[in-house]
Amino acid sequence: MLDLLIHNATLPDGRTHMGVAVQHGRIVEVSPGLSPEQAPAAEVVDAQGQLLSTPFADAHFHMDATLSYGLPRVNQSGTLLEGIALWGELKPLLTEEALVERALAYCDWAVAKGLLAIRSHVDTSDPSLLPVRAMLAVKKRVAPYLDLQLVAFPQDGVLRTPGGLDNLKRAMALGVDVVGGIPHFERTMHDGAESVRLLCELAAELGTRVDMHCDESDDPHSRHVETLAFHTQRLVSVHPPYFQPMPSKMIATGVN
Repeated sequence: MLDLLIHNATLPDGRTHMGVAVQHGRIVEVSPGLSPEQAPAAEVVDAQGQLLSTPFADAHFHMDATLSYGLPRVNQSGTLLEGIALWGELKPLLTEEALVERALAYCDWAVAKGLLAIRSHVDTSDPSLLPVRAMLAVKKRVAPYLDLQLVAFPQDGVLRTPGGLDNLKRAMALGVDVVGGIPHFERTMHDGAESVRLLCELAAELGTRVDMHCDESDDPHSRHVETLAFHTQRLVSVHPPYFQPMPSKMIATGVN
């Protein structure tokens, strides 16, 4: 007997009336018209012709700020810069309990919509690492049903923030998965380029991935994607296969 049979499903390639048989956590058969009579199972789900697909993945999220609309006030301009400023106003009011509660509520919503993998940035700018501890607790809580990958993200700039690089290193030591950066938010173009170098070298040293917010500015002189590409090629040749860069973010609006 199968563990699970999903029948009468529509697949992403357009096939309809499909049956999917699962045994020991693996798909063992995908066949048209596969029914409970043909393949008895401990659990049977009638998809009723609805779409059956692989889980959705969200590659860019900020879970420490989720469900915080109106806290401490509404973003009047709707811009990314005001959003960052609002996050700065909210940080002194944060508690670990509230962060965990809001993030868990969002995770429930996400899973209910078929989203089973999330990469979330978590702010490392404050030396208390309060958001980091909260999101690590959330990651542990949701691990049975949601793949939550965390990025150590120096929201206020890793060089712009006193102790910013040390904060990020401590976050990685606590169990955060990916090294993040925001070079265009440093004080100068030079500092932005330097932050990319430092963070890429840290990722290479730790054997982890990199996820940079790059060129979220309309400043034509902010071209940190080129710097990221350079250090990617440089470090891949020195640290294969440990240095594993991920696609940089190129978001012109404030919407992630």
